[in-house]
Amino acid sequence: MKRYIIALMLLSEFSLSAREAKKAVFVNPLNIPIVLSGNFGELRANHFHGGLDFKTKQVTGLPVYSIADGYVSQINVSLGSGYMLHVRHKNGYTSIYRHMLGFVHLLANYTEKYQYEHELDEVTIDLPPDEFPVKAGQQIGWSGNEGYSFGPHLHMDLIDTESGDFVDPLQFYAGMVKDTKPPRAESIMLFPQSGKGVVNSRQANFSFPPYGNRVIEAWGEIGAGIRAHDYMDNVSNHYGVHSVTLFVDGKEVCSSNMDYFSAYENRMVNSWAYAGYMKSFRDPGNKLRFLHTGDDRGIVQIKEERDYKFMFVLKDVFGNSSNYTFTVRGKKQEIPEAVVKSKYILKWDELNVLNKPGVQLIVPAGMVYKDEPVNFETFDVPGAISLDCQLHNVPLPLHAPCELEIGIRNMIKQDTKKYYIAQKIGNGYKYVGGVYNNGYICADIKDLGTYTVKIDTIRPRIAPVGKNYWPKAGIVSFSIRDNETGIKYYKGRIDGKFALFHLKLMNSRLSCRLDSRKIQKGIQHDVEILVIDNCGNASVYRDSFKW
Repeated sequence: MKRYIIALMLLSEFSLSAREAKKAVFVNPLNIPIVLSGNFGELRANHFHGGLDFKTKQVTGLPVYSIADGYVSQINVSLGSGYMLHVRHKNGYTSIYRHMLGFVHLLANYTEKYQYEHELDEVTIDLPPDEFPVKAGQQIGWSGNEGYSFGPHLHMDLIDTESGDFVDPLQFYAGMVKDTKPPRAESIMLFPQSGKGVVNSRQANFSFPPYGNRVIEAWGEIGAGIRAHDYMDNVSNHYGVHSVTLFVDGKEVCSSNMDYFSAYENRMVNSWAYAGYMKSFRDPGNKLRFLHTGDDRGIVQIKEERDYKFMFVLKDVFGNSSNYTFTVRGKKQEIPEAVVKSKYILKWDELNVLNKPGVQLIVPAGMVYKDEPVNFETFDVPGAISLDCQLHNVPLPLHAPCELEIGIRNMIKQDTKKYYIAQKIGNGYKYVGGVYNNGYICADIKDLGTYTVKIDTIRPRIAPVGKNYWPKAGIVSFSIRDNETGIKYYKGRIDGKFALFHLKLMNSRLSCRLDSRKIQKGIQHDVEILVIDNCGNASVYRDSFKW
């Protein structure tokens, strides 16, 4: 947790002057016109989209080029991003290319040699500047659909090398993208502050369309937010909005400019965004640097019986803009006191401990963005391994992982590695993890919800896929699945030697492309697959084939 506190201190001290002064020229990473399926900073589950998604005409295998002079600083093969390269450039930026089908010959050979030497399917290889220098426009790989990807595309991040911030690459491609369409709003929401404001005589959030002559009555402290998307020419996709500014009576109240963010700021999306609305005010613990407010945090004081003129101004990175105006009429009325039914409140700026017999959660300062009342309860389920622990009755994201401990009441198995903490999701459970410690299972959780201890003694399943076609296709393929705690480790061997297998995350397909340089053709071969889940349950599958 100490590293998160240090990161928060660095955020408050960081100056943007170096980045604002940095100029650069980048080439197109593909050999086709730039069309995007996703832009920088889009709202995603628990994070901002960190780069650009380039469309690849719904195919894989297009050449991918380095966008500037530099060198390949890291090679990565992983389940989430597939084949990935980092290229550090001389101009102060680092570009990252994800979901590729593979690397160019020189990089592919280097990577494969490393994988065989270390017997690793997934690798991260850091490289010195003189190992693989590249020029702008030099091919480094092929576009793909590998890893956690829902269709062929190239995802490219741009990092400020010195600060480590994610930076919007689109600003460098103004002459290559046709965009004359401004952002469009879908809905506006007002947020009366609990115990301090009302909208239309109520303390509930109030949403309304961004058009018409509607007049809303309010009193006290309120915040405002807008749900909107950006659009581009000749494409049906919609995108995140680069800039949102709120004016009240002609005075700027809050502005957001999605130019950059750090990995540490990523989960702050849970504070800034609410049900798709971008809030033009900040919670006390929200430290997003691209969100600019005064001392009042963007909260508007409705304290006079008059009309307050609100205006949202939306802009994209190319300057296309749209305005949305509405009136809030100040009407003096009673503001009910905030009613807090929960006896447990997480303080955003203090150390919090939720503690009951058999359960403990430690939540350091800064892990929630405002004071949060929580419905903390435990439930005794007959015959269960542990209590069911309701930390809150609805999911509440935490800024960083916090340690939860749940005691074991019913020791079904003596092997403590088989126990784990699971989060209840609907009628099912989601594996979280955990280790045994003196009668408790301890795990880091990322959001409040309902948790319990479960046990996994079931081995993963391994099954050959299309075995009759292995010789003709030159590919050995298996389906590997574990429906409870998930796959932690896998390894394949052919004729007793390590063989390079690739796991396709989206369909759990484990495949090895047979290479005559390593496997003799025309004879019988033995294949062995080892798969281990997150509770240490292991399965081994052995078979033979002729190739």
